[in-house]
Amino acid sequence: MVIKLKQNVIDILKKLKEKDVEVEASELAKELKIDYIVLMSAVNDLAANNLGGFKENKIDYLYLNDEGLDYLKNGFPFRRLINLILKDGKKEYSVIDLKKLSKFEDEALYRAIQNMKKNRWILTSKAAGEYKVYPDVKEAPSLEIEKFITTFEKKSYHDKSKLSKKEAEQIDALNRRNLLKREKKTQRIVYLTSEGKKIQVSKIEPLAEISNLTSDMLLTGEWERVNLKPFNVSVTGPRLHAGKINPLINIINKIRNIFLSMGFTEIKGPIVESAFFNFDALFQPQDHPAREMHDTFYLNNPKQSKLPQKDRVDAVKATHENGGDCGSLGWEYDWSYDIAKKVILRTHTTATTCRRLAQFYKNKEKPPIKVFSIDKVFRNEKVDRSHLAEFMQVEGIVIDENVTLCDLRGLLTEFYGKMGFPKVITRPGFFPYTEPSLEVSVYSEELGTWLELAGSGIFRPEVTYPWGIKNPTRVLAWGMGLERLAMLMAGREDIRDLYRNPIKWLREVSY
Repeated sequence: MVIKLKQNVIDILKKLKEKDVEVEASELAKELKIDYIVLMSAVNDLAANNLGGFKENKIDYLYLNDEGLDYLKNGFPFRRLINLILKDGKKEYSVIDLKKLSKFEDEALYRAIQNMKKNRWILTSKAAGEYKVYPDVKEAPSLEIEKFITTFEKKSYHDKSKLSKKEAEQIDALNRRNLLKREKKTQRIVYLTSEGKKIQVSKIEPLAEISNLTSDMLLTGEWERVNLKPFNVSVTGPRLHAGKINPLINIINKIRNIFLSMGFTEIKGPIVESAFFNFDALFQPQDHPAREMHDTFYLNNPKQSKLPQKDRVDAVKATHENGGDCGSLGWEYDWSYDIAKKVILRTHTTATTCRRLAQFYKNKEKPPIKVFSIDKVFRNEKVDRSHLAEFMQVEGIVIDENVTLCDLRGLLTEFYGKMGFPKVITRPGFFPYTEPSLEVSVYSEELGTWLELAGSGIFRPEVTYPWGIKNPTRVLAWGMGLERLAMLMAGREDIRDLYRNPIKWLREVSY
């Protein structure tokens, strides 16, 4: 009877005949540089022809845990401490001295002292009323446990069933120190039958390789008997230039979904804005440099805008001139309706936030109110790799009673954590319309550094009082430039890439 086998099965049969011993399956797969599943499939083919097979053993593997790996790399605490003591060369040490020298935590330090005492490397005494440590050796030879732990460098695990008596003692010692973890695995041992050992490989006929299955093969079952030509799945396939969502839109959608999941509502405001909502309502004086033409785009058509109800405009006017009823001195100048009516392209989305405060007053709403905005703003900036004249801002506010900086920091930590930045720090800062104010920085694991991304704070009374929002009701606020965050997340160094859409980058960016 002629035996037909796939070529890879024949190759494995040859290797097993060369070894003439039982072989651990994973080791054989490594030696042959083939996938473990491919190997076991071939062994099953040998078993189907009574030429080979495998048997299973339950193995208890022993690995070093994280603390054990630290000891393997840096040495046991008692070894590190005795080396420091011998290098330092003093005749006596207090516990405080040793803590400063080693920088160990209390528990690790006392364990190290006890082990050094047990190894007779030191003497201890409380004769003078204070616990003292005295070095008692000039050198400290390596211990058996230190020698044994280095065996994990060559092999990451030990098979408990194959340990010698001496090795088992050291494993027990490591286990008592809680330096090991265990993992039960199934070990497969591959072998040849007596028929497999006797058969001549030259008498085995290789199955012809085919690369495509036909419907007839599937219907008749012939596909189970043919030798399929292996496919190299590591070869890069054809590059697809399919349509995809722009990376900036993906980031905007992610930010929007995070805010919505936190219970916020999105708000929108006009791009063409009045100087009143863009500047005056934020308690920015009418002679402030930011209002000048070199910073702000002013419109000639329309030339003037309509202001909200007169009593609220007058409340803002009074705040500027004398502080109104918020307890401030104001800016002490004559406020102009005409300047407030000027029409501009908004310079920040906080103008939309001010409109929401006006709506809160007009509709006599009750807190809490949580809203956010993701929208375009305009500045008279020279365009370069880090500046744009038209860009986007992300803002959020919370109107509620008795809210504090702790609430604000909690919201920011939650938001940036969902954005993929779990490490967030805040520092005192200054922003014109919040007091107190916080600067927000996040840690980029990719860049290995802290990046300042946002400003935040509690709206000043001069901003909120004209809209009837008075203590204990407060407004938490924060904002950031979308493009800076997008550059970080998309790995771009030129802000213009986000809008001129370089085709090479867009083709490479993930879906």
